[in-house]
Amino acid sequence: MIYSEENSPFWLHTNQRGRIDELTNFSGLISASGTYHLSETSNLEIGLGAIYQDGYSNKLQLDEAYLAFNNSWLGIVAGRKQRKELYRGLSATNQSVLWSLNARPLPGIRFFTKRPIFFKDNRGLGFEASLEEYFMDDERFVENTRIHHKSFHLVYKSSPRFQISAGLRHFVQWGGTHPDFGDLPSDFEAYTRVVTGRGVGEDTGDNISEQEINGLGNHLGSYEINIKTILANYNVEIIYNHLFEDGSGSVLRNTPDGRYGLYIEDPIAPVDSWIQAVMYEFYYTKNQSKNTPTSDGEDNYFNNNLYRSGWTYENRVLGLPFITLGPDRFRITNNKILAHHIGLNGMAFKKVPYRFLGSFRKNYGGKGSSNVNGDQVISTYLDLKLLKNIIDLNLQLGADFSEIEGPNFGAGISLSKSFL
Repeated sequence: MIYSEENSPFWLHTNQRGRIDELTNFSGLISASGTYHLSETSNLEIGLGAIYQDGYSNKLQLDEAYLAFNNSWLGIVAGRKQRKELYRGLSATNQSVLWSLNARPLPGIRFFTKRPIFFKDNRGLGFEASLEEYFMDDERFVENTRIHHKSFHLVYKSSPRFQISAGLRHFVQWGGTHPDFGDLPSDFEAYTRVVTGRGVGEDTGDNISEQEINGLGNHLGSYEINIKTILANYNVEIIYNHLFEDGSGSVLRNTPDGRYGLYIEDPIAPVDSWIQAVMYEFYYTKNQSKNTPTSDGEDNYFNNNLYRSGWTYENRVLGLPFITLGPDRFRITNNKILAHHIGLNGMAFKKVPYRFLGSFRKNYGGKGSSNVNGDQVISTYLDLKLLKNIIDLNLQLGADFSEIEGPNFGAGISLSKSFL
């Protein structure tokens, strides 16, 4: 990759699974996986991959290293495994406003339902759920921080043409070794408080209690509603995520903050159709409970007083990538944003598959910022598959237009080969 400014354009390094950063010019990946079938509906899978990139990382790392069990409804993953890309890669956050593809996968263990589990037949009322535990093994302010994640969604399916799900996603950063307070609580009692979101308790120390009054660890959550239907033979999905980080947000006092999305896909589109799928998303995070602040003021999304590296991994934001780090790549400095995002997928000129991303956002800074007008940025990205034969050859183009920093242009070539 080459680019005209010091850093590459936004979409050339964003949501790249931790394989490319702002200064990357070269990245190389090799991976392999194998499957052993236990029965007609279940299997064991093992995978291993290595990634090298220059730039900030400039080292060889594990991209994946995992053992997985799969059957028709349950998945279990132990290790480090890349997550599935949704919406044909057109979303700015993929699955959730809190959990994007912006960073390398964390090591841990994951249990999840692979599809909705209905109480009767294949319709009516059902549920989806997940339980995950991870270790943050990067260089950060609180070393060896852990992450607990769980989700539960009720699903109602009236027919093959209509399904609605509504539920909760909850993350907690907890445990680890603080440079001032030493080892933070990590026993079973602390874990039960993490899972339930209860307070810090009486044995965690006065200093820690003063820094973390809303619960043991750094809590993040989202309420999520997804509606899937078929209209005029198009698959349509309506998406809503409401994010929160404390009690005021959990009772919607930071409304309208969140993600609002619409995804439309033509499942029977001709292979040479210009547009096969489209996605529009609107993101708003300016409220941050400003009308009902907690004792330490307004919310400060993805930042935390105790866990000062915040909601990041290897200096990459784990959630919505429009929330960005400062120049030092340590502390999040821009978490008040308004953004419109669109993604398109199809076949150009009947022979060139493409993916286009375009975003307009206003950055209002972070907590205490006086930037009331917002800095406007337009970011674009175009991926063209020019060759699919002995090797796959893709051309990637990106451009940013900012009223503060001026234009930034970038281009890259991707060469890949798969052996199946």
